[in-house]
Amino acid sequence: MLGTILILVGGGLVLLRLFLNKLYGTVDPNNEISAKGKIVIVTGANAGVGRSTTLEFAKRDAHVILACRDISRANEAIKYIREQTTNGQLVVMQLDLGCFESVRKFATEFNRKYEKLDILVNNGAVMLNPDSHLKTTDGYEIHFGVNHLGHFLLTKLLLEKLKAAAPSRIVTVSALAHNVGSVNRILGMGKTTASGEQPKYTYSFVDRLFLKKIGPGNKPYSDSKLANALFSLELARRLEGSGVRTYALCPGIVNTGLADSLDIPKFLYIPIKVILRYLLKTPEQGCWTTMYCALSRDLINESGLMYQHCAAWDPKDRIRLKEEDSVELWNLSERLTGIIPP
Repeated sequence: MLGTILILVGGGLVLLRLFLNKLYGTVDPNNEISAKGKIVIVTGANAGVGRSTTLEFAKRDAHVILACRDISRANEAIKYIREQTTNGQLVVMQLDLGCFESVRKFATEFNRKYEKLDILVNNGAVMLNPDSHLKTTDGYEIHFGVNHLGHFLLTKLLLEKLKAAAPSRIVTVSALAHNVGSVNRILGMGKTTASGEQPKYTYSFVDRLFLKKIGPGNKPYSDSKLANALFSLELARRLEGSGVRTYALCPGIVNTGLADSLDIPKFLYIPIKVILRYLLKTPEQGCWTTMYCALSRDLINESGLMYQHCAAWDPKDRIRLKEEDSVELWNLSERLTGIIPP
């Protein structure tokens, strides 16, 4: 009896995995523009989806800049990638998205060294316990500051190089969690940061028991991912006719140590970790939609849309982004990053 149950459970898990693999979509290298020799920046390239993204660009013989805060970890990523492929060129440049001075320094150095930028992948992100109340160097809530403001400033400072490479692409990694982000909280960020206060977040019992540290339970993270999506939408509108296309995406739920973020009893840690490893996307699968947005020929004439599982993400299945919100966020971001004085 027990053997029969185990066989049925095992068979069910196999079928579920096959279904999920089909759902995840696949990258078609035969339907990509050539990445050979293209100049590519990947933020947060030292681990997880960012490292896998860098590996895929290297395999395609691109010139990839690993934009990372920790140089030693970036060099470790290069060592890992070089064990997989000898193609492409890999260059490490320091970038701390939580420090505007670092972002400006990175952009200045890149603009001095390179004549163009073909693809910018805004991948780097943090997802931390909101109870830590961490702030960026410039005093902003850590998720909003790193995941959105850092990438906003970086993209603005690299736009001329992107235009010089047209047709070029900007790929911004958002998340499913953006669906529960709050525009009101995001736009209220300017008021709280100006007064030196932290945004106020409230959590239900269920949030605190299980979901608070991860999206969608992690409200600051969800807000920052909504900001990513709104930024990409407004960026497309402002770049219309420039030859620079912009895409936002959900990489899916990727197994990058998720079990370590959950408040679960120790005796459940190992089985849950095994289950998550089996059911969730690997970092390699997590970068597929990024590569689709960066290189697919199908998207040559598209801009400002969202994607998941290597396909367009139907607006009926996600939050509807409003132009008026994207404009207001853009104006707020310009002010907070110092592009326009307050």
